[in-house]
Amino acid sequence: QSGHYGRGGFDSFYGYFNGATDYYTKEMGSFNGESGFDFRHNTVKSDGSVDDEVLWSTNTTYSSYLYTQQAKKVITDHDKSKPLFLYLPMQNPHFPAEVPSQYYDMYEGVVKDETRRTLLAMVSALDDTVKAVVDTLKDTGLWENTVFIFFADNGGMLGRFSIGQINYPLRGGKATYWEGGIRSASFINSPLLKGGDVNSELMHVTDWLPTITHIGACGVESSNCTGPTFEGIDGVNQWRAIVGESKSERSEFLVNYDQTDNNAAIRMGKWKLLQGHQLPGPWVPPPNINYKQYKEHMAKAVGDPWELEYGREMSRGSKLRTHLKDRIQLYDVESDPYERNEVSKDNPEVVKMMLERLQIHKDKAVEPGNKDSDPRGNPNYFGGVWTPWLETC
Repeated sequence: QSGHYGRGGFDSFYGYFNGATDYYTKEMGSFNGESGFDFRHNTVKSDGSVDDEVLWSTNTTYSSYLYTQQAKKVITDHDKSKPLFLYLPMQNPHFPAEVPSQYYDMYEGVVKDETRRTLLAMVSALDDTVKAVVDTLKDTGLWENTVFIFFADNGGMLGRFSIGQINYPLRGGKATYWEGGIRSASFINSPLLKGGDVNSELMHVTDWLPTITHIGACGVESSNCTGPTFEGIDGVNQWRAIVGESKSERSEFLVNYDQTDNNAAIRMGKWKLLQGHQLPGPWVPPPNINYKQYKEHMAKAVGDPWELEYGREMSRGSKLRTHLKDRIQLYDVESDPYERNEVSKDNPEVVKMMLERLQIHKDKAVEPGNKDSDPRGNPNYFGGVWTPWLETC
């Protein structure tokens, strides 16, 4: 059946198909009022078919515990003579804000803000999962030949969907093109590497595919091995840059191009160009900050005051969005990572060059594939379970 993760090259899948599913009940509601159970285990059988099991029994257990248990099982049951790729995208600390009391109680008297306290507790639950996975790799003798990669997919969400995230001093958050939305924390740990280095080379999430497959084929040591090659992909092998043997293999990346909202952003070297109307990009300070220092920070900012605060929301297709579709902003994010100083008027040639490059990306873009909600996908037609229902491949 299409939609199952086994068709994506994995031998097994454990988890949910949607987003923002309840950590305990595994229920997920849609914007149309539909609601259904969403937690399953897919296994690819020897004949290529997929065994799909809906895991009703998980509906009272915190999801972090389930993922930890399953990851440990996959590692323990693995044939040690064969390579292993384990992709473990944890739900913590995504919305909704839910956590067992044992973690929440850890921050009693430490954090006054209840929302922030819950978020930190969720991160502590994540920490325990990381420790359990590493300990299991060590107990099974796999750790000595493992490359462990940890990274976030985006910055923390701000505004009405925030559950206590802080990206300060970076500007903006998830779903925006500001640095607070697109920069993410990451690290690599392995007994095969000397470690201790901080790497600030330019890298994009699409680079992980060619980088990880290179490690699998060639190992971590320098050699003439080139590993597998991929045609027509955006990612590049960044392993030599990661271990400090060379500069980044990329000089640019497209942040996004949204044909619906008439906006885009591109990074080239130290420059980041934003075109069109942008979602607000405030600097949201952490609790107990020195507000005198914070106000001085804000006073140095140059830009549209509306973009420095959440509060006004504009519908898609509004006159203001249309009016701002050609607006240009330019930032030197190496010397100004907090995006306080908009410098497009001082660098017209840079703007011209980046707009030309951005247009090349736009010309390659396909039409958005967004579909309206289809009532035929209602979980009520599938025993109350969110289920793939269209044969798409």
